[in-house]
Amino acid sequence: MSGTLQIYGIEKELKTIRQFITPERLKELKKWRCYSEHEISAAEKRLHTKLPPPVRDIYRYMGDLLITNGYLRPLELLHWEGKYLGFFLAPGEGVIIGIQKGESSGNLYSWEENDPKEIAWEYEDELTDACEEGDEEKKQKAVAAYQKYWKKLNIPLIHSPLNICKLENDPRYNHILDGYGLFLVIHAIQEWEEMTWREHTDEPHCLFSDFFPAEFSREYFQNLAKQIDVDYQPLSDHPELIGLEVTPLQMAYVHKDQQALLILGDQPVALKLLTRTVAEHDLIERLQEQTCLAFHVGF
Repeated sequence: MSGTLQIYGIEKELKTIRQFITPERLKELKKWRCYSEHEISAAEKRLHTKLPPPVRDIYRYMGDLLITNGYLRPLELLHWEGKYLGFFLAPGEGVIIGIQKGESSGNLYSWEENDPKEIAWEYEDELTDACEEGDEEKKQKAVAAYQKYWKKLNIPLIHSPLNICKLENDPRYNHILDGYGLFLVIHAIQEWEEMTWREHTDEPHCLFSDFFPAEFSREYFQNLAKQIDVDYQPLSDHPELIGLEVTPLQMAYVHKDQQALLILGDQPVALKLLTRTVAEHDLIERLQEQTCLAFHVGF
């Protein structure tokens, strides 16, 4: 791959989102960690390519969250598969998402990994166990075995992944790296909070709105967006992060004073409110007035 992809950085958006991962959750992410510039440069040297800027930012600022959620491949396990380099694991799809060697457009491709011996996952599990145990020697051994396996597979140039598909117009799943990366991060953080809110009901940092009315129209969401915009601004201007058809809402809004992150669910039936500290009554009350939806702990 020649040069770097000319895509604007997503560092600011990632740092903004990270404010709303509560300290309790961050402790649980310690099995994995975000990567340093030195580690990313070492991986680029091993791969003989410069990673696209959005991917570099994701490894630096959201590596722990996305790897823990199973949406980002650990940096140590990045490898070429034929002429494709995969970074992401699509939620619920069982496919790899990545780029094609030699392209500078930022296009994304999905494929099924071609693992004829079906043993790559064993090295991945060994790496996970080593990270949980803090065993650096075991970790390096698992990584070396994994990379040796894929290097051997790639010696015959005919090796290639299966069912390659260029991502273009899938809803929420963008064909541009930074848009797709932001989608995964937002998806992961709301999923993470949904799984763990029960543990922190006394000091809620995650509130759920009532479901949207059973009968709603495009006009309903247009009016809702106008009300939200009074105190919140979209996290990103990526059009791919806007709901489709009858739900013209951004996927995530940031409070003008950085007090809260308002997220539209992947299945747009409710809103989720994440706060950096315990949600203040005035903040919740105002949002309830603006949206005409009640917010509470849990569904």
